[in-house]
Order: sequence, then structure tokens, then C-alpha cells
Amino acid sequence: MQIDKSPFFRKAIVPWYATDTALIIKAVVMFVFAFFGLDGIKVARQVEAYNDYIGVPVLLLVLSGIVLMINLIRIIKRYTGNSAM
Repeated sequence: MQIDKSPFFRKAIVPWYATDTALIIKAVVMFVFAFFGLDGIKVARQVEAYNDYIGVPVLLLVLSGIVLMINLIRIIKRYTGNSAM
């Protein structure tokens, strides 16, 4: 008798980068990057020689904010158990 290869009874394998710990660590790191971007914007506005380079911290803030929001949505979906979100 062959073993049933149906994935119905097997637990889904979650990649390491989609685990709860990895998502929380990534969210914390992105929050730190967003704070660093905010600080860079503040410094670029204060120092007149850096006014032309304000786009770099703005880009850092926007990209880290996007990744942070995606991770927070994934964490909320995982803990609420709502996969239709």
C-alpha cells in the first residue's frame, strides 16, 4: 500500500523569512530606518549645504514605510487568522 501524498493532512511549510520572528524583526528594523529617514530630513533642512540631498532621506522614509506597512498587514493577518484580507 502506497503512502497517500495528499497535502491535505500535512502542515504547510512556512519559509524562514515568513515566520513570526522574522516579520517582527523586519518591522522593528524598518521602524528604525524610518526614524533614521526622519532624522535625515531634519538635518537636510537645517544645514543649507544639504538641501539638495533631501531626496535620499525621503526615499529611505517612503521605502521603509512601505515595507513596514506590508509587514504589519502580514502580522495582523496572521494573528487574526483572516486570510481573506
